[in-house]
Amino acid sequence: MAKPDQPDLPLAEWIVLALVAERPSHGFAIASLTAEGTEIGEFWYISRPMVYRSITRLVERGLITPVGAEESDRGPQRMIYATTRSAKTAVSRWLSEPVAHLRDIRADFTSKLLLLQRRDISPARLVERQRLVLDEIEASLRTKEHTGDHLARAIYAWRLDLVSAARRLLDAVDVDSPQSAVKTG
Repeated sequence: MAKPDQPDLPLAEWIVLALVAERPSHGFAIASLTAEGTEIGEFWYISRPMVYRSITRLVERGLITPVGAEESDRGPQRMIYATTRSAKTAVSRWLSEPVAHLRDIRADFTSKLLLLQRRDISPARLVERQRLVLDEIEASLRTKEHTGDHLARAIYAWRLDLVSAARRLLDAVDVDSPQSAVKTG
């Protein structure tokens, strides 16, 4: 859930906004960063049409604004966008906040790690804050793991396994080296 001073955006729009916040850019460049097999697209692919829809929505919300155009040898001019000051602040805040739900570790949290790495920012604070959220989730699940019927117990056990998997991810993140966010040995 978004905070009153924080925009409520889907993940694709957050990623596009964060990339534009790094430096003014156009949709084609952003789509190149989120294409399949790229640094970001490998883990969270955003199609070119979705990038352009995200840009339109971000402009409509006043989070990015056109600041110029670039000639293209492959079609019309490409509009360059930059973030507003408040959008830059919102991106920084979003990147530092842990995800509240276990289901958001795979996409939202890992996207934040990738975007922090691109900015050469240590993920240490985010990882530590995420550990605290996982502690709360695990404690809640532990109070329920032996209740209900067989199916309910199976679901709680599965969710506890997801907490363990999320902890392994956090343990693998190299908080001392933002350039290589995952430990290699």
